[in-house]
Amino acid sequence: MAMAQRDEADRLASSPAGKRKPGKPKITEEMRANAKANPNSWLYVIDEAFDPDGPVPSWAVVGAYPVNGGGEIVEDFHPNDRYRPSPKALGFPEPRNDLEQLLQLVRTNHRPAADLPRVFLDSTLFVYALSPVQRTVIGFHNVDGQVLVPAYTAKSLVPREWPHARAVLGRDMVPLLAGHPVTLNPHDRLTAIIPSEHLDKALSDERR
Repeated sequence: MAMAQRDEADRLASSPAGKRKPGKPKITEEMRANAKANPNSWLYVIDEAFDPDGPVPSWAVVGAYPVNGGGEIVEDFHPNDRYRPSPKALGFPEPRNDLEQLLQLVRTNHRPAADLPRVFLDSTLFVYALSPVQRTVIGFHNVDGQVLVPAYTAKSLVPREWPHARAVLGRDMVPLLAGHPVTLNPHDRLTAIIPSEHLDKALSDERR
């Protein structure tokens, strides 16, 4: 755990998020020992995905507990209104590959969606196929009439009703899209739509 300056802790205390008082993080023996060594201070709680002894961005701080003059933690937790819970803190499953990891980070606002095309290119995706020998990609209309090409980051996510699913490298899909966007893991908790022009640009950027 890391200690924070009082003015920053006061900002947390006066923020709207601080007044909402979401669930308080569990106080551990390590936290109590830290508080005992630092009376009249604030004890910061760091998101579990970050090393509290290393560099920690402000949005990775869950919030702060006040510590009284006797080194005891006062159970009046002040949440950080800038906190962005990590995939680990939200209980997301362990990612099976780089693309799933990035989808989790994009979903939790730890990485921008603009990073997806580059990682997509070197990822193995599973796409709809009418037969095991098919070498094209097939898209489907959504409720708005737009054609989207579904692709899954793991075979276990492929709908059971599909006749077949073939594995294809992301970069090999790009020339087959005919301008249609890719929808990653449709109907799953972690999904994203990537426009084909963004994938085209990622390919052309590689060639520079």
